[in-house]
Amino acid sequence: MRALGKVVVAVTLVGCTTAKPAGTGMPDLSPAPAGTLTVGLTSAASDPNAQAAALAGWVGEATGHATRPALFPDYDSLATAVAKGQVDVALMSPLAYVRAESQGKLSALGRTVRNGQSTYRAVIFTKAGSPVKNLDDLKKAKELKAAWVDPSSATGYIFPKAMLLQQKVDPAGLFKSQDFKGSHAAVCKAVASGEADVGATFSDDPAAQPATHANGCDEALGADAAKLQLVAATANIPNDILAVRDGLDADVTSKLSNGANALAGNDAGKAKLKAAFEAEGIAPVAEADLDPVKAALDTFHASAQ
Repeated sequence: MRALGKVVVAVTLVGCTTAKPAGTGMPDLSPAPAGTLTVGLTSAASDPNAQAAALAGWVGEATGHATRPALFPDYDSLATAVAKGQVDVALMSPLAYVRAESQGKLSALGRTVRNGQSTYRAVIFTKAGSPVKNLDDLKKAKELKAAWVDPSSATGYIFPKAMLLQQKVDPAGLFKSQDFKGSHAAVCKAVASGEADVGATFSDDPAAQPATHANGCDEALGADAAKLQLVAATANIPNDILAVRDGLDADVTSKLSNGANALAGNDAGKAKLKAAFEAEGIAPVAEADLDPVKAALDTFHASAQ
């Protein structure tokens, strides 16, 4: 579960069409029984019910507390619930973590590691052979059609749009049309087929190297994904964050932190990482790691005002 779920951001969209999947309902947020921890997750996971159960199970095992899973329809509602103290422990995107920080205090215990990486990047891409090969080409281009995932997609809209705005490029003035396709696969296919000139997705390339591959297109395009041209990439963004609400008992927090860090040390722990976190490890996360996320969100919000 990368930061691909829904972070609801109020913004006026002019000249755009949206294909947005329906979400699930809100979980029961009535007060939990004494000693029971509420564990939050979103429905963005590949098998959200199974992952929610696995995450709650691991939290219970690590802390010795009874737990109850709470599956949220989007990251925004999860962030609000953590900020309000309705959720004790959560696995959330960096955007959701920053969103929650703006509403109330919480603590990050670590970030997930996937494919050996604890970060990812959002990328803007074109098809093979396109004359638009870099940001300078994009700034000079005219009559381009853009394909985004949906208005609340982190890597499929929010981060790449913020990146353009930070480069003094206004998508509304640059693109002839902007259409929301509803999924990364649909965006990738639209660009590859020529239906759209420019698209956005994510790259899992190592943080210390330039982004060269649109990994968000691998499933939809197979080997042809390697032929796509990356026009621009964001700064490194932390993977999903394991967080706890403000005021959670220090002993519980310590057990969660120590337990998460120890998971990758044996086969049983690795199995729990895969089931509960869809990850292969937990890495440290510092407040400074979230600076690119905060800057992108500030830029995005300012453009909507």
